[in-house]
Amino acid sequence: MTRALAYNPVLQKRIAFALISAALLLFGLYIYLLSASVMHVVVRTEINHQVREMTSQISLLESEFIAAQHAVSQNIAYLEGYERVHEKVFVDRSAPSLVLNTEEQTR
Repeated sequence: MTRALAYNPVLQKRIAFALISAALLLFGLYIYLLSASVMHVVVRTEINHQVREMTSQISLLESEFIAAQHAVSQNIAYLEGYERVHEKVFVDRSAPSLVLNTEEQTR
């Protein structure tokens, strides 16, 4: 009985057609998934580029904001009567002061 099925030309043609159809379907699916992967890589690269551009624009806007904020605070200080001081005064801790150091407290 198995010999009769093995030598059946119609059944062999149907099996061959099914196998060829499955192979073509799998090949088409492979090509589709490969192109989808390439597209996703390209889109991700473009998005990373856009993120870098936006970050750069945000940095520029932040620097403009800081400069504007500094100018505003200087203008407010001038309106209050303050003036710009060119001499810098530094504080030295080695000189005695009114504040007790931890070394002085332990004595």
